[in-house]
Amino acid sequence: MAFPPPRLLELAEQVVTRLRARKETLSLVETAAGGLVSSAILSVPGTSGVFAGSVVAYQLGARERWLGWTDDDTASYDGPTEAICLKLASSCRSQLSSTYCVAESGCAGPGRPDKYRAEVDGPGYCALGLVGEGGTSKGRTVRVPQRRGGEEGAGAGARAENMVKFGEAMLELLLEELEHRDLDGR
Repeated sequence: MAFPPPRLLELAEQVVTRLRARKETLSLVETAAGGLVSSAILSVPGTSGVFAGSVVAYQLGARERWLGWTDDDTASYDGPTEAICLKLASSCRSQLSSTYCVAESGCAGPGRPDKYRAEVDGPGYCALGLVGEGGTSKGRTVRVPQRRGGEEGAGAGARAENMVKFGEAMLELLLEELEHRDLDGR
């Protein structure tokens, strides 16, 4: 796999170009994507003016230390949700004073942790949250189709593919918001 993956790099370039033109900034919270999106953004020349930073909060303890996660959040945690991602994005955006923050939390695979809800039916599940100035708040759930067990790339090999798809979905959500704001003249 090329790094950054071509589609992820294309989206990162679009995000950086748009944010630079708008004089706006971005922060990210990544869990299952593991910093892949931050790396893609940072690979674009001229990013320093728009990228406020990121947090890779893979374990719940990182969320506690860096993102305002509480003991109650940990006690009630049963897998990724849009609401969780919106809370993570809001906390990170506030701490880094960015215009936008996009957060993801998902299950990249190869298995599904037992404590997740039934609708998280396996790897390839990701929740997203975008928070921005002016009360912008959007959530989305992403499901990446998985290969069957006997097919090449199934199981552990699909983990990296799921991570890339989660990252693409993060940047696509932000680009949709930027396009919407451009159409509204904001």
